[in-house]
Amino acid sequence: MKNSSLIRFLSIALCTAMVTSVFTSCGSDADENSSEVSSQSSTGASETSSSNQEKGSLYIEGSEGVTLTYWIPIDSTAAQNFSTLAEHPYFQWLQEQTGVTIEFIHPSYEQMEQQLNLMIASKEFYDLLYEPWYPGGPQAGIDEGCFVDLNPYLDEYMPDYKAALNCSDGSFGDWEWGPEKELYQPQPQRAFLEGCTTFDGSLWCVSQIWTDAYLPEAGPVIRKDWLDEAGLEVPETLDELEVVLEAFKQRGEDVIPMNLGNYGCNGLDGSIASAFGLYPSYFTMSKDRTTVYPHAYTQDAFKDYLTLMNDWYQKGYIDPDFMNRDSTSLDAMFLDDRLGIYFNQWTTPDIWEQNYTGEQEFEVVAMPLPRTDTNQQLTWLNSYDSQPTSYTCITTSCEHPEIAAAWLNVGFKKEAILRHTYGIEGETYELRDGIPYYTDAVFNGDQDYLFTCELFPNSTGYCSYRSSLMRTADSDTKLSARAEACLTWAQNASADTNWGYTVFEDDLWGEFDSAYNDALTYADPMVLKFIIGEESLDKFDEFRETAKSMGLDRAQELAQEARDKMAGKE
Repeated sequence: MKNSSLIRFLSIALCTAMVTSVFTSCGSDADENSSEVSSQSSTGASETSSSNQEKGSLYIEGSEGVTLTYWIPIDSTAAQNFSTLAEHPYFQWLQEQTGVTIEFIHPSYEQMEQQLNLMIASKEFYDLLYEPWYPGGPQAGIDEGCFVDLNPYLDEYMPDYKAALNCSDGSFGDWEWGPEKELYQPQPQRAFLEGCTTFDGSLWCVSQIWTDAYLPEAGPVIRKDWLDEAGLEVPETLDELEVVLEAFKQRGEDVIPMNLGNYGCNGLDGSIASAFGLYPSYFTMSKDRTTVYPHAYTQDAFKDYLTLMNDWYQKGYIDPDFMNRDSTSLDAMFLDDRLGIYFNQWTTPDIWEQNYTGEQEFEVVAMPLPRTDTNQQLTWLNSYDSQPTSYTCITTSCEHPEIAAAWLNVGFKKEAILRHTYGIEGETYELRDGIPYYTDAVFNGDQDYLFTCELFPNSTGYCSYRSSLMRTADSDTKLSARAEACLTWAQNASADTNWGYTVFEDDLWGEFDSAYNDALTYADPMVLKFIIGEESLDKFDEFRETAKSMGLDRAQELAQEARDKMAGKE
Protein backbone atom coordinates (compact mmCIF):
# COMPACT_ATOMS: atom_id res chain seq x y z
CA MET A 1 0.00 0.00 0.00
CA LYS A 2 2.94 2.26 -0.55
CA ASN A 3 2.02 3.75 -3.91
CA SER A 4 -0.17 6.41 -5.42
CA SER A 5 -2.67 3.90 -6.74
CA LEU A 6 -4.22 3.29 -3.32
CA ILE A 7 -7.92 2.77 -3.88
CA ARG A 8 -10.48 5.14 -2.45
CA PHE A 9 -11.78 2.49 -0.13
CA LEU A 10 -8.80 1.51 2.00
CA SER A 11 -8.34 -1.67 4.02
CA ILE A 12 -5.25 -3.42 5.27
CA ALA A 13 -7.25 -6.59 4.96
CA LEU A 14 -6.09 -8.73 2.20
CA CYS A 15 -9.32 -9.15 0.54
CA THR A 16 -8.70 -7.84 -3.02
CA ALA A 17 -11.54 -6.41 -5.14
CA MET A 18 -12.52 -8.65 -8.09
CA VAL A 19 -12.96 -6.51 -10.63
CA THR A 20 -20.16 -0.32 -24.74
CA SER A 21 -19.59 2.62 -25.96
CA VAL A 22 -23.22 3.58 -25.33
CA PHE A 23 -25.29 2.45 -22.38
CA THR A 24 -29.04 2.20 -22.27
CA SER A 25 -31.49 2.02 -19.42
CA CYS A 26 -32.91 -0.92 -17.51
CA GLY A 27 -33.75 -4.04 -19.44
CA SER A 28 -33.27 -2.61 -22.95
CA ASP A 29 -30.86 -3.75 -25.63
CA ALA A 30 -27.28 -2.48 -25.46
CA ASP A 31 -25.67 -0.72 -28.41
CA GLU A 32 -24.04 -3.06 -30.91
CA ASN A 33 -20.65 -1.55 -30.07
CA SER A 34 -20.92 -2.65 -26.45
CA SER A 35 -18.84 -5.40 -24.92
CA GLU A 36 -20.25 -8.92 -24.85
CA VAL A 37 -24.00 -8.83 -24.12
CA SER A 38 -25.84 -12.13 -23.83
CA SER A 39 -29.27 -13.14 -22.63
CA GLN A 40 -29.64 -16.26 -20.57
CA SER A 41 -29.15 -19.17 -22.96
CA SER A 42 -32.28 -21.13 -23.87
CA THR A 43 -32.09 -24.41 -22.00
CA GLY A 44 -35.76 -24.67 -21.19
CA ALA A 45 -35.21 -22.53 -18.09
CA SER A 46 -37.56 -19.78 -19.22
CA GLU A 47 -40.34 -22.28 -19.83
CA THR A 48 -39.69 -23.83 -16.43
CA SER A 49 -39.74 -20.48 -14.68
CA SER A 50 -43.06 -19.52 -16.20
CA SER A 51 -44.78 -22.76 -15.31
CA ASN A 52 -46.71 -22.61 -12.08
CA GLN A 53 -46.23 -26.34 -11.71
CA GLU A 54 -42.43 -25.96 -11.50
CA LYS A 55 -42.29 -23.20 -8.91
CA GLY A 56 -40.03 -24.09 -5.99
CA SER A 57 -39.02 -22.52 -2.70
CA LEU A 58 -36.59 -20.16 -4.43
CA TYR A 59 -39.09 -18.93 -7.00
CA ILE A 60 -39.49 -15.13 -6.93
CA GLU A 61 -43.09 -14.07 -7.34
CA GLY A 62 -43.62 -11.42 -9.99
CA SER A 63 -40.58 -12.46 -11.99
CA GLU A 64 -42.62 -13.49 -15.04
CA GLY A 65 -41.38 -11.56 -18.07
CA VAL A 66 -38.74 -9.68 -16.04
CA THR A 67 -35.19 -9.47 -17.40
CA LEU A 68 -32.48 -7.84 -15.31
CA THR A 69 -29.27 -6.55 -16.86
CA TYR A 70 -26.11 -7.41 -14.93
CA TRP A 71 -22.83 -5.63 -15.67
CA ILE A 72 -20.09 -7.95 -14.46
CA PRO A 73 -16.67 -8.99 -15.81
CA ILE A 74 -16.05 -12.64 -16.56
CA ASP A 75 -13.12 -14.52 -15.05
CA SER A 76 -10.44 -15.56 -17.52
CA THR A 77 -10.92 -19.26 -16.81
CA ALA A 78 -14.68 -18.97 -17.25
CA ALA A 79 -14.16 -16.95 -20.43
CA GLN A 80 -12.23 -19.86 -21.93
CA ASN A 81 -15.27 -22.08 -21.42
CA PHE A 82 -18.27 -19.77 -21.77
CA SER A 83 -19.08 -16.83 -24.02
CA THR A 84 -21.24 -15.49 -21.18
CA LEU A 85 -22.09 -16.37 -17.60
CA ALA A 86 -25.54 -17.18 -18.94
CA GLU A 87 -23.99 -20.50 -19.96
CA HIS A 88 -22.55 -21.17 -16.49
CA PRO A 89 -24.25 -24.15 -14.76
CA TYR A 90 -24.82 -22.21 -11.55
CA PHE A 91 -26.56 -19.30 -13.24
CA GLN A 92 -28.64 -21.66 -15.36
CA TRP A 93 -29.70 -23.41 -12.15
CA LEU A 94 -30.41 -20.03 -10.56
CA GLN A 95 -32.75 -19.04 -13.40
CA GLU A 96 -34.56 -22.35 -13.20
CA GLN A 97 -35.00 -21.91 -9.46
CA THR A 98 -35.94 -18.23 -9.28
CA GLY A 99 -37.65 -17.62 -12.61
CA VAL A 100 -35.56 -14.45 -13.10
CA THR A 101 -33.87 -13.96 -16.46
CA ILE A 102 -30.47 -12.27 -16.37
CA GLU A 103 -28.92 -10.51 -19.34
CA PHE A 104 -25.17 -10.43 -18.70
CA ILE A 105 -22.92 -7.64 -19.91
CA HIS A 106 -19.24 -8.50 -19.55
CA PRO A 107 -16.85 -5.54 -19.63
CA SER A 108 -13.15 -6.24 -19.44
CA TYR A 109 -11.55 -5.23 -16.16
CA GLU A 110 -9.67 -2.52 -18.06
CA GLN A 111 -12.92 -1.08 -19.42
CA MET A 112 -14.84 -0.86 -16.17
CA GLU A 113 -13.85 2.64 -15.04
CA GLN A 114 -14.46 4.17 -18.46
CA GLN A 115 -17.80 2.44 -18.89
CA LEU A 116 -18.95 3.44 -15.42
CA ASN A 117 -18.08 7.07 -16.16
CA LEU A 118 -20.15 6.90 -19.36
CA MET A 119 -23.09 5.56 -17.41
CA ILE A 120 -22.75 8.32 -14.81
CA ALA A 121 -22.60 10.98 -17.52
CA SER A 122 -25.75 9.66 -19.21
CA LYS A 123 -27.56 8.85 -15.93
CA GLU A 124 -28.51 5.54 -17.54
CA PHE A 125 -27.32 2.40 -15.80
CA TYR A 126 -27.68 -1.33 -16.07
CA ASP A 127 -29.91 -2.80 -13.38
CA LEU A 128 -27.08 -4.48 -11.47
CA LEU A 129 -23.48 -3.27 -11.32
CA TYR A 130 -20.69 -5.48 -10.04
CA GLU A 131 -18.04 -3.66 -7.99
CA PRO A 132 -18.53 -0.17 -9.43
CA TRP A 133 -15.84 2.14 -8.01
CA TYR A 134 -18.05 5.21 -7.89
CA PRO A 135 -16.15 8.54 -7.94
CA GLY A 136 -16.47 10.06 -4.50
CA GLY A 137 -17.39 6.80 -2.83
CA PRO A 138 -20.65 5.07 -1.92
CA GLN A 139 -22.32 8.15 -0.46
CA ALA A 140 -21.83 9.98 -3.75
CA GLY A 141 -23.31 6.98 -5.53
CA ILE A 142 -26.43 7.34 -3.40
CA ASP A 143 -26.59 11.16 -3.51
CA GLU A 144 -26.02 11.38 -7.26
CA GLY A 145 -28.74 8.92 -8.09
CA CYS A 146 -26.85 5.79 -9.10
CA PHE A 147 -27.17 3.34 -6.19
CA VAL A 148 -30.48 2.34 -4.65
CA ASP A 149 -30.68 2.40 -0.85
CA LEU A 150 -31.50 -1.20 0.01
CA ASN A 151 -32.75 -0.60 3.54
CA PRO A 152 -36.43 -0.53 2.48
CA TYR A 153 -36.05 -3.97 0.85
CA LEU A 154 -34.30 -5.83 3.66
CA ASP A 155 -37.19 -7.18 5.70
CA GLU A 156 -39.49 -8.23 2.88
CA TYR A 157 -37.13 -9.13 0.04
CA MET A 158 -33.72 -9.71 1.63
CA PRO A 159 -34.16 -11.37 5.04
CA ASP A 160 -31.27 -13.81 4.48
CA TYR A 161 -28.89 -11.04 3.42
CA LYS A 162 -30.00 -9.02 6.44
CA ALA A 163 -29.18 -11.92 8.76
CA ALA A 164 -25.74 -12.39 7.21
CA LEU A 165 -25.06 -8.65 7.18
CA ASN A 166 -25.69 -8.34 10.91
CA CYS A 167 -24.01 -11.57 11.99
CA SER A 168 -21.04 -11.12 14.33
CA ASP A 169 -20.93 -14.50 16.08
CA GLY A 170 -20.48 -16.90 13.15
CA SER A 171 -23.94 -18.38 13.58
CA PHE A 172 -25.17 -17.62 10.05
CA GLY A 173 -23.05 -20.39 8.50
CA ASP A 174 -23.00 -22.64 11.54
CA TRP A 175 -25.11 -25.29 9.78
CA GLU A 176 -22.08 -26.13 7.60
CA TRP A 177 -19.83 -27.28 10.40
CA GLY A 178 -19.53 -30.87 11.58
CA PRO A 179 -17.06 -32.44 14.04
CA GLU A 180 -14.19 -30.72 12.22
CA LYS A 181 -15.22 -27.48 13.92
CA GLU A 182 -13.32 -28.66 16.99
CA LEU A 183 -10.17 -28.91 14.87
CA TYR A 184 -10.34 -25.55 13.14
CA GLN A 185 -11.89 -23.56 16.00
CA PRO A 186 -13.29 -20.83 13.71
CA GLN A 187 -13.49 -17.36 15.19
CA PRO A 188 -16.41 -15.03 14.37
CA GLN A 189 -15.99 -12.35 11.72
CA ARG A 190 -17.00 -8.80 12.58
CA ALA A 191 -20.38 -7.87 11.08
CA PHE A 192 -20.30 -6.39 7.57
CA LEU A 193 -23.02 -3.83 8.22
CA GLU A 194 -20.71 -0.89 8.91
CA GLY A 195 -18.75 -1.25 5.69
CA CYS A 196 -21.88 -1.55 3.57
CA THR A 197 -23.54 1.54 5.03
CA THR A 198 -22.86 5.08 3.84
CA PHE A 199 -22.43 8.14 6.02
CA ASP A 200 -26.18 8.82 6.03
CA GLY A 201 -27.07 5.22 6.84
CA SER A 202 -27.95 4.07 3.32
CA LEU A 203 -27.26 0.42 2.49
CA TRP A 204 -25.48 0.84 -0.82
CA CYS A 205 -24.58 -2.70 -1.89
CA VAL A 206 -25.02 -6.43 -1.49
CA SER A 207 -21.59 -7.66 -0.47
CA GLN A 208 -20.11 -11.10 -0.41
CA ILE A 209 -20.12 -12.06 3.28
CA TRP A 210 -18.29 -14.62 5.36
CA THR A 211 -19.11 -15.02 9.04
CA ASP A 212 -16.13 -17.16 10.09
CA ALA A 213 -12.92 -15.13 10.30
CA TYR A 214 -10.27 -16.16 7.80
CA LEU A 215 -6.96 -17.30 9.21
CA PRO A 216 -3.84 -15.45 8.04
CA GLU A 217 -2.73 -16.72 4.64
CA ALA A 218 0.75 -15.21 4.81
CA GLY A 219 3.49 -15.97 7.29
CA PRO A 220 7.05 -17.18 7.76
CA VAL A 221 8.32 -20.66 6.95
CA ILE A 222 11.57 -22.16 8.20
CA ARG A 223 13.85 -25.05 7.25
CA LYS A 224 13.02 -27.65 9.88
CA ASP A 225 15.79 -29.98 8.66
CA TRP A 226 18.34 -27.24 9.31
CA LEU A 227 16.92 -26.75 12.81
CA ASP A 228 17.18 -30.47 13.49
CA GLU A 229 20.80 -30.54 12.36
CA ALA A 230 21.55 -27.67 14.76
CA GLY A 231 19.59 -29.27 17.60
CA LEU A 232 17.20 -26.33 17.79
CA GLU A 233 13.42 -25.92 18.02
CA VAL A 234 11.24 -23.62 15.95
CA PRO A 235 11.85 -20.16 17.43
CA GLU A 236 9.01 -18.35 19.15
CA THR A 237 10.80 -15.30 20.57
CA LEU A 238 13.25 -12.78 19.16
CA ASP A 239 16.04 -14.17 21.36
CA GLU A 240 15.39 -17.70 20.12
CA LEU A 241 15.27 -16.42 16.56
CA GLU A 242 18.69 -14.81 16.93
CA VAL A 243 20.17 -18.13 18.08
CA VAL A 244 18.68 -19.82 15.01
CA LEU A 245 19.99 -17.11 12.69
CA GLU A 246 23.50 -17.56 14.02
CA ALA A 247 23.26 -21.33 13.52
CA PHE A 248 22.03 -20.89 9.96
CA LYS A 249 24.83 -18.44 9.21
CA GLN A 250 27.34 -21.11 10.17
CA ARG A 251 26.12 -23.29 7.30
CA GLY A 252 28.30 -21.37 4.87
CA GLU A 253 28.86 -18.10 3.07
CA ASP A 254 26.28 -18.93 0.40
CA VAL A 255 23.50 -19.32 2.97
CA ILE A 256 21.26 -16.37 3.87
CA PRO A 257 19.64 -16.92 7.28
CA MET A 258 16.53 -14.85 6.51
CA ASN A 259 15.08 -12.34 4.09
CA LEU A 260 13.48 -9.00 4.90
CA GLY A 261 10.82 -7.17 2.91
CA ASN A 262 11.87 -4.62 0.30
CA TYR A 263 10.98 -1.73 2.60
CA GLY A 264 12.82 -3.19 5.56
CA CYS A 265 9.69 -4.68 7.11
CA ASN A 266 7.83 -7.92 6.44
CA GLY A 267 4.70 -6.23 5.23
CA LEU A 268 2.45 -9.16 4.43
CA ASP A 269 2.74 -10.91 7.75
CA GLY A 270 4.13 -8.20 10.01
CA SER A 271 6.82 -10.52 11.36
CA ILE A 272 9.39 -9.06 13.79
CA ALA A 273 7.97 -5.52 13.71
CA SER A 274 4.74 -6.76 15.31
CA ALA A 275 6.79 -7.85 18.34
CA PHE A 276 7.44 -4.13 18.88
CA GLY A 277 3.73 -3.33 18.77
CA LEU A 278 4.05 -1.93 15.26
CA TYR A 279 2.81 -2.49 11.75
CA PRO A 280 4.96 -0.20 9.58
CA SER A 281 3.26 -0.81 6.24
CA TYR A 282 0.22 1.30 7.08
CA PHE A 283 -1.68 3.02 9.85
CA THR A 284 -3.16 1.10 12.75
CA MET A 285 -5.96 2.09 15.11
CA SER A 286 -7.44 1.48 18.53
CA LYS A 287 -9.30 -1.73 19.35
CA ASP A 288 -12.64 0.10 19.31
CA ARG A 289 -11.81 1.31 15.78
CA THR A 290 -12.26 4.98 16.66
CA THR A 291 -8.72 6.36 16.97
CA VAL A 292 -6.09 6.31 14.22
CA TYR A 293 -2.65 5.79 15.72
CA PRO A 294 0.45 7.66 14.51
CA HIS A 295 2.34 5.88 11.76
CA ALA A 296 4.89 3.32 12.98
CA TYR A 297 7.73 5.34 11.48
CA THR A 298 7.04 8.09 14.01
CA GLN A 299 6.87 5.92 17.15
CA ASP A 300 9.68 5.36 19.65
CA ALA A 301 9.40 1.59 19.30
CA PHE A 302 10.34 1.86 15.63
CA LYS A 303 13.81 3.02 16.61
CA ASP A 304 14.15 -0.12 18.72
CA TYR A 305 13.10 -2.21 15.72
CA LEU A 306 15.60 -0.46 13.44
CA THR A 307 18.34 -0.92 16.04
CA LEU A 308 17.77 -4.68 16.09
CA MET A 309 17.56 -4.94 12.30
CA ASN A 310 20.78 -2.96 11.92
CA ASP A 311 22.50 -5.26 14.40
CA TRP A 312 21.30 -8.39 12.58
CA TYR A 313 22.26 -6.92 9.23
CA GLN A 314 25.79 -6.22 10.43
CA LYS A 315 26.04 -9.79 11.77
CA GLY A 316 25.07 -11.21 8.38
CA TYR A 317 21.71 -12.61 9.45
CA ILE A 318 19.74 -10.62 6.87
CA ASP A 319 20.00 -10.92 3.10
CA PRO A 320 22.51 -8.20 2.15
CA ASP A 321 20.49 -7.41 -0.99
CA PHE A 322 17.03 -7.63 0.64
CA MET A 323 15.90 -4.26 -0.73
CA ASN A 324 16.26 -5.51 -4.33
CA ARG A 325 14.75 -8.98 -4.02
CA ASP A 326 11.43 -9.89 -5.58
CA SER A 327 9.38 -12.99 -4.87
CA THR A 328 10.77 -14.84 -7.89
CA SER A 329 14.37 -14.53 -6.74
CA LEU A 330 13.47 -15.35 -3.14
CA ASP A 331 11.51 -18.43 -4.22
CA ALA A 332 14.54 -19.62 -6.16
CA MET A 333 16.85 -19.03 -3.19
CA PHE A 334 14.58 -20.95 -0.84
CA LEU A 335 14.25 -23.92 -3.19
CA ASP A 336 17.99 -23.81 -3.92
CA ASP A 337 18.90 -24.41 -0.24
CA ARG A 338 20.25 -20.89 0.19
CA LEU A 339 17.57 -19.28 2.39
CA GLY A 340 16.70 -20.48 5.89
CA ILE A 341 13.67 -18.41 6.87
CA TYR A 342 11.32 -16.99 4.28
CA PHE A 343 9.18 -14.15 5.59
CA ASN A 344 6.64 -12.16 3.65
CA GLN A 345 5.24 -15.00 1.50
CA TRP A 346 2.00 -16.89 0.93
CA THR A 347 3.11 -20.49 0.33
CA THR A 348 2.48 -23.19 2.92
CA PRO A 349 5.12 -25.80 3.83
CA ASP A 350 3.45 -28.68 1.98
CA ILE A 351 3.57 -26.74 -1.31
CA TRP A 352 7.23 -25.83 -0.81
CA GLU A 353 8.07 -29.49 -0.25
CA GLN A 354 6.15 -30.50 -3.38
CA ASN A 355 8.10 -27.96 -5.45
CA TYR A 356 11.55 -28.89 -4.13
CA THR A 357 13.81 -30.73 -6.60
CA GLY A 358 17.12 -30.54 -4.72
CA GLU A 359 19.09 -33.25 -2.98
CA GLN A 360 18.72 -32.25 0.68
CA GLU A 361 16.02 -33.51 3.02
CA PHE A 362 14.12 -30.20 2.73
CA GLU A 363 11.62 -30.28 5.54
CA VAL A 364 9.73 -27.02 5.96
CA VAL A 365 7.38 -25.91 8.74
CA ALA A 366 5.40 -22.78 9.48
CA MET A 367 6.92 -20.47 12.06
CA PRO A 368 4.85 -18.34 14.44
CA LEU A 369 5.40 -14.60 14.44
CA PRO A 370 8.30 -14.03 16.87
CA ARG A 371 7.55 -12.18 20.11
CA THR A 372 9.65 -10.44 22.74
CA ASP A 373 8.67 -13.20 25.18
CA THR A 374 6.33 -16.17 25.12
CA ASN A 375 3.64 -14.31 27.07
CA GLN A 376 3.38 -11.41 24.62
CA GLN A 377 0.05 -11.05 22.83
CA LEU A 378 0.62 -9.50 19.41
CA THR A 379 -1.96 -6.92 18.40
CA TRP A 380 -1.53 -7.09 14.64
CA LEU A 381 -2.42 -10.02 12.42
CA ASN A 382 -2.63 -10.59 8.69
CA SER A 383 -6.40 -10.85 8.22
CA TYR A 384 -9.41 -9.94 6.11
CA ASP A 385 -11.53 -7.01 7.19
CA SER A 386 -15.32 -6.96 6.98
CA GLN A 387 -15.46 -4.82 3.88
CA PRO A 388 -17.55 -4.84 0.71
CA THR A 389 -16.00 -7.25 -1.76
CA SER A 390 -17.41 -9.11 -4.77
CA TYR A 391 -20.36 -6.78 -4.21
CA THR A 392 -23.27 -5.81 -6.44
CA CYS A 393 -25.28 -2.58 -6.48
CA ILE A 394 -28.86 -2.13 -7.67
CA THR A 395 -29.18 1.07 -9.68
CA THR A 396 -31.92 3.67 -9.95
CA SER A 397 -32.45 2.66 -13.58
CA CYS A 398 -33.80 -0.69 -12.47
CA GLU A 399 -37.57 -0.89 -12.97
CA HIS A 400 -37.90 -3.91 -10.70
CA PRO A 401 -35.65 -3.26 -7.69
CA GLU A 402 -37.69 -5.61 -5.50
CA ILE A 403 -37.07 -8.49 -7.94
CA ALA A 404 -33.37 -7.59 -8.11
CA ALA A 405 -33.18 -7.47 -4.32
CA ALA A 406 -34.90 -10.84 -3.95
CA TRP A 407 -32.64 -12.39 -6.62
CA LEU A 408 -29.48 -11.21 -4.86
CA ASN A 409 -30.89 -12.44 -1.55
CA VAL A 410 -31.02 -16.01 -2.93
CA GLY A 411 -27.21 -16.16 -2.76
CA PHE A 412 -27.55 -16.25 1.04
CA LYS A 413 -30.09 -19.09 1.17
CA LYS A 414 -28.94 -22.57 2.13
CA GLU A 415 -30.03 -24.15 -1.17
CA ALA A 416 -27.99 -21.66 -3.19
CA ILE A 417 -25.00 -21.85 -0.86
CA LEU A 418 -24.90 -25.60 -1.33
CA ARG A 419 -25.20 -25.22 -5.10
CA HIS A 420 -22.63 -22.46 -5.68
CA THR A 421 -20.17 -23.66 -3.02
CA TYR A 422 -20.49 -27.45 -2.93
CA GLY A 423 -22.17 -28.27 -6.24
CA ILE A 424 -24.37 -31.29 -6.88
CA GLU A 425 -25.08 -33.83 -4.17
CA GLY A 426 -23.66 -37.22 -5.08
CA GLU A 427 -21.22 -35.73 -7.57
CA THR A 428 -19.12 -33.02 -5.92
CA TYR A 429 -20.36 -33.38 -2.35
CA GLU A 430 -22.17 -35.74 -0.04
CA LEU A 431 -24.17 -35.07 3.10
CA ARG A 432 -23.19 -36.74 6.35
CA ASP A 433 -25.64 -36.00 9.13
CA GLY A 434 -26.71 -33.02 7.08
CA ILE A 435 -23.17 -31.60 6.74
CA PRO A 436 -21.69 -31.21 3.22
CA TYR A 437 -18.33 -32.84 2.48
CA TYR A 438 -16.51 -32.72 -0.82
CA THR A 439 -16.07 -35.95 -2.75
CA ASP A 440 -12.94 -37.27 -4.44
CA ALA A 441 -14.13 -35.55 -7.62
CA VAL A 442 -13.15 -32.27 -5.95
CA PHE A 443 -10.04 -33.45 -4.11
CA ASN A 444 -8.61 -35.07 -7.23
CA GLY A 445 -10.10 -32.73 -9.82
CA ASP A 446 -9.04 -29.48 -11.46
CA GLN A 447 -10.13 -27.14 -8.68
CA ASP A 448 -9.47 -23.99 -10.70
CA TYR A 449 -11.97 -25.22 -13.28
CA LEU A 450 -14.42 -26.67 -10.75
CA PHE A 451 -14.69 -23.56 -8.61
CA THR A 452 -14.88 -21.25 -11.61
CA CYS A 453 -16.81 -23.12 -14.26
CA GLU A 454 -18.96 -25.61 -12.33
CA LEU A 455 -19.39 -23.80 -9.00
CA PHE A 456 -19.48 -20.08 -8.30
CA PRO A 457 -18.49 -19.57 -4.64
CA ASN A 458 -16.91 -16.14 -5.16
CA SER A 459 -20.07 -14.43 -6.33
CA THR A 460 -22.11 -11.81 -4.53
CA GLY A 461 -23.45 -14.07 -1.80
CA TYR A 462 -22.36 -16.11 1.17
CA CYS A 463 -18.67 -17.07 1.06
CA SER A 464 -17.87 -20.20 3.04
CA TYR A 465 -14.51 -20.20 4.79
CA ARG A 466 -15.25 -23.72 5.93
CA SER A 467 -15.40 -24.73 2.27
CA SER A 468 -11.96 -23.32 1.50
CA LEU A 469 -10.52 -25.25 4.43
CA MET A 470 -12.25 -28.53 3.65
CA ARG A 471 -11.49 -28.65 -0.06
CA THR A 472 -7.84 -29.41 0.79
CA ALA A 473 -8.50 -31.58 3.85
CA ASP A 474 -7.47 -35.23 3.86
CA SER A 475 -10.23 -35.96 6.35
CA ASP A 476 -12.60 -34.29 8.77
CA THR A 477 -10.59 -35.57 11.73
CA LYS A 478 -7.19 -34.11 10.83
CA LEU A 479 -6.16 -30.58 9.98
CA SER A 480 -5.15 -29.95 6.40
CA ALA A 481 -1.51 -28.92 5.94
CA ARG A 482 -2.65 -25.49 4.81
CA ALA A 483 -4.87 -24.95 7.83
CA GLU A 484 -2.13 -26.13 10.16
CA ALA A 485 0.24 -23.50 8.76
CA CYS A 486 -2.39 -20.76 8.95
CA LEU A 487 -3.18 -21.61 12.56
CA THR A 488 0.53 -21.43 13.39
CA TRP A 489 0.75 -17.96 11.83
CA ALA A 490 -2.22 -16.87 13.95
CA GLN A 491 -0.72 -18.00 17.27
CA ASN A 492 -0.71 -15.36 20.03
CA ALA A 493 -1.82 -12.64 17.62
CA SER A 494 -5.01 -10.73 16.96
CA ALA A 495 -6.25 -8.14 14.48
CA ASP A 496 -7.17 -5.76 17.30
CA THR A 497 -5.31 -2.78 15.86
CA ASN A 498 -5.52 -3.56 12.15
CA TRP A 499 -6.52 -0.67 9.93
CA GLY A 500 -10.13 -1.20 8.92
CA TYR A 501 -12.14 -0.49 5.80
CA THR A 502 -12.27 3.29 5.47
CA VAL A 503 -14.07 5.50 2.97
CA PHE A 504 -12.57 8.83 1.94
CA GLU A 505 -14.61 11.38 0.08
CA ASP A 506 -12.93 12.61 -3.09
CA ASP A 507 -11.57 15.85 -1.64
CA LEU A 508 -10.18 14.06 1.40
CA TRP A 509 -8.87 11.17 -0.65
CA GLY A 510 -6.67 13.27 -2.95
CA GLU A 511 -5.12 15.15 -0.06
CA PHE A 512 -4.61 12.01 2.01
CA ASP A 513 -3.00 10.14 -0.88
CA SER A 514 -0.62 12.99 -1.64
CA ALA A 515 0.36 13.57 1.97
CA TYR A 516 0.96 9.89 2.68
CA ASN A 517 3.00 9.18 -0.40
CA ASP A 518 4.99 12.42 -0.21
CA ALA A 519 6.11 11.38 3.26
CA LEU A 520 7.03 7.87 2.17
CA THR A 521 9.16 9.06 -0.73
CA TYR A 522 11.46 10.39 1.98
CA ALA A 523 10.86 7.90 4.79
CA ASP A 524 11.10 4.55 2.98
CA PRO A 525 14.65 5.09 1.67
CA MET A 526 15.71 6.36 5.08
CA VAL A 527 14.47 3.14 6.73
CA LEU A 528 16.71 1.13 4.41
CA LYS A 529 19.67 3.38 5.17
CA PHE A 530 19.17 2.94 8.92
CA ILE A 531 19.09 -0.85 8.58
CA ILE A 532 22.18 -1.17 6.38
CA GLY A 533 24.09 1.47 8.35
CA GLU A 534 24.32 4.24 5.77
CA GLU A 535 22.60 6.57 8.24
CA SER A 536 23.23 6.68 11.98
CA LEU A 537 20.27 5.95 14.22
CA ASP A 538 21.32 9.08 16.12
CA LYS A 539 19.33 10.84 13.38
CA PHE A 540 16.10 8.99 14.15
CA ASP A 541 14.42 11.95 15.86
CA GLU A 542 15.25 14.15 12.88
CA PHE A 543 13.90 11.45 10.57
CA ARG A 544 10.69 11.19 12.57
CA GLU A 545 9.99 14.92 12.57
CA THR A 546 10.73 15.22 8.87
CA ALA A 547 8.41 12.32 7.98
CA LYS A 548 5.66 13.85 10.09
CA SER A 549 6.06 17.29 8.56
CA MET A 550 6.23 15.90 5.02
CA GLY A 551 2.81 14.31 5.33
CA LEU A 552 2.40 11.57 7.93
CA ASP A 553 0.81 13.91 10.46
CA ARG A 554 -1.57 15.30 7.84
CA ALA A 555 -2.40 11.83 6.52
CA GLN A 556 -3.21 10.68 10.06
CA GLU A 557 -5.43 13.71 10.58
CA LEU A 558 -7.35 13.05 7.35
CA ALA A 559 -7.66 9.36 8.16
CA GLN A 560 -9.11 10.28 11.55
CA GLU A 561 -11.61 12.61 9.89
CA ALA A 562 -12.72 9.82 7.58
CA ARG A 563 -13.11 7.37 10.47
CA ASP A 564 -15.05 9.95 12.48
CA LYS A 565 -17.42 10.57 9.61
CA MET A 566 -17.99 6.85 9.16
CA ALA A 567 -18.81 6.64 12.87
CA GLY A 568 -21.27 9.53 12.56
CA LYS A 569 -19.24 11.93 14.68
CA GLU A 570 -19.50 14.72 12.14
